[in-house]
Amino acid sequence: MTENTVHYENVVFAGGGNRCFWQAGFWSVAAAALRLRPSRVNAVSAGSAIACALFAGTFDKGFRRYKKSLAANGSNFNLRNLLREQPVFPHGNMYREAILGSINEPALARLHQGPEINVLISCPPSWASPGMALLLGMIATGIDAVGDEFVHSSIGCRIGFKPLFISVRECFTPDSLADLIIASSCTPPLTPQARRNGIALLDGGLVSNVPMDDEAEQHGQTLVLLTRQFTTLPSIPGRTYVQPSQPIPVAAWDYTNDAAVQSTYDLGRRDGESFCASIGA
Repeated sequence: MTENTVHYENVVFAGGGNRCFWQAGFWSVAAAALRLRPSRVNAVSAGSAIACALFAGTFDKGFRRYKKSLAANGSNFNLRNLLREQPVFPHGNMYREAILGSINEPALARLHQGPEINVLISCPPSWASPGMALLLGMIATGIDAVGDEFVHSSIGCRIGFKPLFISVRECFTPDSLADLIIASSCTPPLTPQARRNGIALLDGGLVSNVPMDDEAEQHGQTLVLLTRQFTTLPSIPGRTYVQPSQPIPVAAWDYTNDAAVQSTYDLGRRDGESFCASIGA
């Protein structure tokens, strides 16, 4: 590493479902080459699952298990379960199993000793019923999904959703951490409806799929790991944005394609190598 390499005090893991495995590939290369030791991490949705597995040191083990789970899953929609007491969508159960497959009690203890990881959740407008909040969330998600111009979308906030950051250090069991991550990823009916103090919660990406906060930016440089390509990246002092060099080959909620997930991770590694080379590491 060269002497003038930037030290990143903060790292942001954007959301994106399976696309977040690009972040894991990028980090697996860049963290070692650049000696990345952040003190603060902001993450949302599946980006929080990736961040926790990486900083707990259990990503490789969990990744192998997750790919086996995808290979064994034949469909993203089990129509026959409409007549059974089983979920039509397998995502919720598979997601929880993947998290708990990476985070046990020793891993959680390591997370508590590492950088502070703050997970973003969306709180719905106080005037909206759970059904109305879900509908509004679907509209905001749809609008954001087709946009490739604005990294920091504010559609959800304009509708009335409020951000809530919760520290991983507030989770004292692997199950409570899984609850937090799934709340940050909550997208019914693909996942169960999450609640906190009786309030229905939704995917944190509704308020910000790239979760920044003012406190972090007051303390050093920030590395922002995106999960899809944008036409133009923001030019903001103190921030370094990185994005995939080509469209990511896996869909966010496709829980059947282990090969595409592996290709996404491999793309992240290649982009991590290119990034390190570009700054002389």
